[in-house]
Amino acid sequence: MSGVRRDTRSTEEPTTIAVTLVAGYLGAGKTTWLNDRLREGVAEDTLVLVNDFGTINVDAELIEYQGERLLQLSSGCLCCSLSDELGTQLSRISRWPHPPTALIIETSGVARPERIADMIRVARRYRLERIVTLVDLSTLTRRLDDQRVGDLVASQIVHANELSINREALLTSDAQACAFRRLAELAPTQATVISLSTSTLPAKRARSRPQAQATFIPAAPTPEPDWQRFSVRLSASISRKALESLLAAHQDAIARAKGFIDCDGRRYVFQWSGGRPSWTPTTPGRGGPSQLTGIGFRSERLTRLICALEKLA
Repeated sequence: MSGVRRDTRSTEEPTTIAVTLVAGYLGAGKTTWLNDRLREGVAEDTLVLVNDFGTINVDAELIEYQGERLLQLSSGCLCCSLSDELGTQLSRISRWPHPPTALIIETSGVARPERIADMIRVARRYRLERIVTLVDLSTLTRRLDDQRVGDLVASQIVHANELSINREALLTSDAQACAFRRLAELAPTQATVISLSTSTLPAKRARSRPQAQATFIPAAPTPEPDWQRFSVRLSASISRKALESLLAAHQDAIARAKGFIDCDGRRYVFQWSGGRPSWTPTTPGRGGPSQLTGIGFRSERLTRLICALEKLA
């Protein structure tokens, strides 16, 4: 019919944003995994959202994806109760004139991914694509048997679509077999299991997972650990041996420590995980002042450690 204009505006729903959650206990290798994926290549408009446990977001500084496509949550941790900050960020991102087609969220090592996944599932314009959980096989058995964090570590595995295993080479063959049996009891049958070699990244190989002898039935959730975060400024005269010895003497109280530290005339990225120290040289001044951030279990032991670290400074 002449004189009638057709409404040619699209009635299609806006494109959904595919979300990948990257989970795993403290020091499991989430940032390394994420950097590996970024090197392999992601969609140009992928957004990376990072949430660390400390007041200093060391992980964000270490991610090789800087600029406006890297956002940080400042709430400190996505664990016991989700901060409104995540919901606010998701709502804001979805209203961007040109929102990303993909979003990768690197969660804190004390986060329960199922809680964040539930938030994604009810958020408009978002689609949960997968939950990838990093597993440090060398410490898995010890973590699962720890009454303070065993339920948390198990939860991170149970809710994964993909499990990326690393540091298995640190175990004997018998210990590896034992750890994989424990993993098989937890891993969903539909989960993809990838074994990573930290010495040969980004190479990866599929690994057949031992079949569980019985169906795993999660125990009743245990109370969340009483986490305590801290940050200590350090002087350039600090001794590597003194710092390592102090952390080793308080392994029962501290779960993770990291930071950018000046020592012996050089700048280092320092990592403490699973009772192991790591010193990686980096550019002078990177990450701001020389300081250590950590998280542990609130106790007199942790208080003593913090006091001793402050004296080192």
